Formats: sequence, structure tokens, C-alpha cells
Amino acid sequence: MRRRTPRWNRPWGRRGRRVLGEPIPAPCRFPPVLVSVATNLSPAPMADPPDTLKYFHKEPAVLEPVVSGRDPDARRRQERSDVPPDEAILHGDPFETERNESATVYRGYLAGTNHAQGRVGLTALRRPVEAFVGPILEALGGPWWGRSGPDEQVEALSPDTARRVLQEPGGTRVLVTADAPVPDDVIAEAAVQEPDRARPALSALLEAAQVALFPASAHDGHDWRLWSAAPMRRRLTGAFRDRPVSGTRRFVIPAAKARSESKFYFDMWRPADADLPGYVEEV
Repeated sequence: MRRRTPRWNRPWGRRGRRVLGEPIPAPCRFPPVLVSVATNLSPAPMADPPDTLKYFHKEPAVLEPVVSGRDPDARRRQERSDVPPDEAILHGDPFETERNESATVYRGYLAGTNHAQGRVGLTALRRPVEAFVGPILEALGGPWWGRSGPDEQVEALSPDTARRVLQEPGGTRVLVTADAPVPDDVIAEAAVQEPDRARPALSALLEAAQVALFPASAHDGHDWRLWSAAPMRRRLTGAFRDRPVSGTRRFVIPAAKARSESKFYFDMWRPADADLPGYVEEV
């Protein structure tokens, strides 16, 4: 009897289709084995392959209410019933770019791979401060930082402490930056649940904060999920360009183009002599 090859364990649903309410994009449970990675991103083999950082963006995105799983067609906009007023949070035209009564949100996902050590996770990069911490502080950071920790205790942070949290989230539930202090109860309420399941709380948080960052468990360490009421991609991409890092390559990818394991891990799957996909921008 012929043995079947096991399928990949895909976190975004059947047939590779993600539900909007799920994090974007989420890495698969079992990434491809880190072999010949150096040649995947370089024309010639390297003894010490570069790290890769990937920023997946969805700009703008729509925060939609959770719909019943019993109705597979419930997510079709034309057939969806009106949203109750108390649940109509940040919904509207998905191409709206100005924040108003029917505002949208802007989402990002920062992931990374330390190819030299075979470690998958943004915080596993060998030079995290230069690779992503500095650009985040420069492009997205405000004068005030705060977080909710593992005991749901909210505390204000100095910029140096925020820098350390970005490198190692530990038990952080949510990291927040803003122009002025954000009320403790607003942060605590958004930290109780996953951001996709806490729409009213996330809406209130984004009214007061510039950016909310939620840590996401990776295979080795953590990735970061970013939420904002304002566009982030151009600012963060500019900071990446202004801060080149030796031994690290950075890529910017639309989340809609990364709906499979091979596309999420394109830096591991691409043949040695293949060009980067057209939707991948190196910065």
C-alpha cells in the first residue's frame, strides 16, 4: 500500500483560506527544514547566511464582528445582516484611508528567521536592536510607552524598558505607545483577550494610542502583531531603509499574498537561482 505524505498543519483554515479574524499571517506549526537557506537568498553559498526579517501588512483592514460559524456564507458582505450598534466597531469601506466614524485599522506582522542557528522567530534574530527594535521606536514610537503584563498589571515604561520588551516580550500581553498616557483600564481591557476577539476594547485603545503591539508565539521566541489607527507600512519601511543592518535582509510583503507556507517561508522555499516573487519588496 502506498504511504500518504502527511499534510502541512495550516493555521488559516481549510484550503488555505484565512478568516479575517485570525492573526495575519500566522506561521505554520512546522516550518520547512532550514537547509540551503544561504543559497536561497544569495547567488553564492555563504558560510554565515543572513538573517531575514519579514513585515506582512494589511493596510487598511476592517475590524468585522464575529459571525456565526454555522453559516458558511455569513461573511459575504452582500448577504450579511446589519451590525448591532454596540458591535459596529471600526467597520466600513475597506479602502477608506482617513479615520472617521466608519474608520478602518492598519495591521502588521513582524516575523524573522535566524538561518545561521536554525531558529524561527523575530526575537531570535542575531541583531534585534538594529534589525527591528530601533526602526519601531523611530517610525512608530511616541513619547509614552506602557504595557499590560502577565498579571494584568498595567505599568508605564521608560523608552529603555520598552526597547527591552520589544527584544524579549516575556509575559507582556500588549505593548502600547502614545503621545500621552493611556488610561490603565483601556489597556487592561484590550489585553484580556486576543485583539481579534476584543473589538470594542481594541477600538477604545486605538482611539488613545498610536500603536498597539501584541506578542505572538513563534517557534523560537516571539513575533509581533501591530495594530494602529494610522498607516504604518510607509513609515516602518522608511525606517528600515534608513537603518541598514549587516547580516540581515528585510522584506515587505502584502499579507494577502502570503496565504501558504511556501509564501510565508519564501526565504526557505525559493530555489537558489530564482528571483524574488514580484510581490516581495526588499528594503
